[in-house]
Amino acid sequence: MNFADYKRFLELFMGDDEFREQFDSSPDLTLRKYGLKPELSTAFLCAVAQGCRSYDFRLVAEQFPAELARLRSFALKFEEENPFTKRCRDACGSNVCFEAWRDRRRSANRAVLQPLYFDRSFNIAVAYELGIGCTGGCEFCCFDAPVLQENFRYTVENSRLWRSVLTLFRDLLGDRAGAASLYWGTDPFDNPDLEKFYLDFYEINGVWPPITSRWPLRNPERTRNFAEEGRRHGQPGCRFSITKREELRDFCNMFSPAESLDWSLVLNNPESLNRYSASGRAREIHMESLRKCQADTTSCCLSGFLVNLCRRSVQLLSPCVPDEANPYGFHLWCETVFTDAEDLKKKLKAIQDRFFPDGPERLSLIKLSPDWTVSLSHGRAKCTSRYLVRSFQVSAEEGNLLMRLKKGIARDDFDREFGGECAVFGKSRALLEMLWKSGMLSEEDSTWTGSM
Repeated sequence: MNFADYKRFLELFMGDDEFREQFDSSPDLTLRKYGLKPELSTAFLCAVAQGCRSYDFRLVAEQFPAELARLRSFALKFEEENPFTKRCRDACGSNVCFEAWRDRRRSANRAVLQPLYFDRSFNIAVAYELGIGCTGGCEFCCFDAPVLQENFRYTVENSRLWRSVLTLFRDLLGDRAGAASLYWGTDPFDNPDLEKFYLDFYEINGVWPPITSRWPLRNPERTRNFAEEGRRHGQPGCRFSITKREELRDFCNMFSPAESLDWSLVLNNPESLNRYSASGRAREIHMESLRKCQADTTSCCLSGFLVNLCRRSVQLLSPCVPDEANPYGFHLWCETVFTDAEDLKKKLKAIQDRFFPDGPERLSLIKLSPDWTVSLSHGRAKCTSRYLVRSFQVSAEEGNLLMRLKKGIARDDFDREFGGECAVFGKSRALLEMLWKSGMLSEEDSTWTGSM
């Protein structure tokens, strides 16, 4: 199997409508025309092509289990050898309250996000913006980034701030601080000093984060050099967003399948079979017809802190299903500004005290998340969300608590009626703890203004 050529076949089939037409008409001739030798049967490639169109790959799984197993094994090997992926997945964060908050957010997301999307996703803990705005101007931009206004350059003063902020998060979060990105509503290649910031990040956190950029063709030599630098530091992956069919063709002409084997393309051009999350600008261009939007997904991969070095601001974010209240696919828990690393340390302490409680009794209002509905029948409770159903036995007291939680119960009332923190070994306490750890309780405060 020639995985590099197979990957290039997928990129062309997904992103180039003319390639699709040619392949559908004459598969073998088209592969020869484009110089592709994936070393897989034409029947298998045609089944994959059908799956790409329908987003249903059951035929591939049923008829070609051996080929699929080989491809999965190859992809798994790539993943297992990627230090950043392992850091995101296996990091032992030292901040217990933050880790518990992230676990609850992930559990809450499991109930409402599409399983196929959720099961292959992992969330970073920190995202750093090294500028304000972006030169991409993509009409589907999930975060509706403004045009580029400013870059955070690697000056003596800025480098000192940068390294002190990185050190602060490493001390606060431990290994989890390495699960980060150096972009958000920005394009990393917009910053002329990007490579210097990456080297500092690697020195302090011991891992090289991946990159997503709109501009692999702006300076191909820089793209190659950056990718090679990442490989030297154990990070083979680069990701590039393609917004025009001609860009895809230029990319394929500029970078060979072998050279770009460990890169991934996000095919966002209009001819692509790829689907956006219904967030940001994509909501505006596809609200009437959501064919190009993927239901119940989000482009937000951050459960943690968004830090803008130019504005010296920090926000606490977590993913959610995009809607009118959260059009960018994330919930903004709070935001504040800081003057230097020492001030940021104080602000992060305030955020932790306010948003990372150690138990549900710390909430002013204990309430079931609106993502869940509850019904009781013959001593059993059935909790239903968009993608999960949980059913369990309940006592009369537990059933009463569940019904009260649908509308919410003030902390003082909970203490009085159900024993509060004193009921350590009571069934109601155990039920509340289960709901809490499963992310089924609402932690949002409608009275909160969002500013620290």
